[in-house]
Amino acid sequence: MKQYLLSFVTLILASSFLIMGCEKPPQTIVANSRPVKTIVIGGEVSSDSRSFPAVVDAIQKADISFRVSGKIQKILVKEGDEVIKGQLLAELDPTDYKIKLNDHQASFDTAKANYDRAKILVKKGVISKVDHDKIRADFYTAQSGLDGAKQNLLYTKLIANFAGNIAKRHVENFEEILGSQAVFSLEDVSSLKLKIDVPENLMISIDKNRGNDRSLYAKFDSIQGEKFPLKFSEATTTADPITKTFKITLKMHASKDYNILPGMTATVVAELYPSESKSSTAIAIPVSAVIANNDKQATVWLVDEKTMTVSPKAVTPGRLSGGSIHVEGLSAGDRVVIAGASFLRKDMKVTLLETGEQAK
Repeated sequence: MKQYLLSFVTLILASSFLIMGCEKPPQTIVANSRPVKTIVIGGEVSSDSRSFPAVVDAIQKADISFRVSGKIQKILVKEGDEVIKGQLLAELDPTDYKIKLNDHQASFDTAKANYDRAKILVKKGVISKVDHDKIRADFYTAQSGLDGAKQNLLYTKLIANFAGNIAKRHVENFEEILGSQAVFSLEDVSSLKLKIDVPENLMISIDKNRGNDRSLYAKFDSIQGEKFPLKFSEATTTADPITKTFKITLKMHASKDYNILPGMTATVVAELYPSESKSSTAIAIPVSAVIANNDKQATVWLVDEKTMTVSPKAVTPGRLSGGSIHVEGLSAGDRVVIAGASFLRKDMKVTLLETGEQAK
């Protein structure tokens, strides 16, 4: 009997250990984090902006040419030279034009002498009024020929029409050229102009009364971190029949630090909906980022990247433009939730979704 009881107790103890061994160990409950889509406010606070490709051009340019034909005798400037208005650039061989001038001078002297005599003779009745008028006409014709010969001799000297740089030379010394044939390309780069094509859906929203107050600047890929202010110059009022875009010309002062030249490419950034004042710190963010709290206060949710938790931030809403809203109260570097904001609560853990979006 004792042996039976001992076996029974042993069986019970073994069963107890077996049951204890099958129990699951206690688990630590970890709060789930909510995935959210965010953007980081950039280093600049600005309004809704658009970018346009542009090509730099001189504020003034022209192909300089002689007004008469002949052989080039002297070229006095080189490509890249800076010239002033009225500077002598090149000369033609003047020999033929001096001969023509002497011929016209002789004809003029003869016609003048005949006219001077005719004025006396017609008063005395020696010659008729008709003969007098013919002699007078010959005099004026000779005078016109002389003036033309003098002018043609002057045209053998090529003068700069305006101050600028010799962008290109099109001929060689001692070359025979025709009148109006391009000799130099002269460009004034004291200021530059950039032209952009603006689509009609943006052109229609431009406030013509504030065209010169917009925030406009140019950027160059090879000049990192630099912005070059632009000023509105002019705009076409007829759309291109094929592209349906309008051409806008912007003016830029020449840079003292960089050699920006005509033909270079740039990106023009234009704020289409500028802030009401220059001191405004309004930032354009997606409309989905802004919600109203229980007190009907416009609010966004900010992510603390150290703790990966969210907290509400009151903002002041402003102008709507498309899918963006301008708000004040945010700072550069703030990470703002732009999707799922209505499901968040203070100090909730979140996980960032990978996205390449940034605030404009």
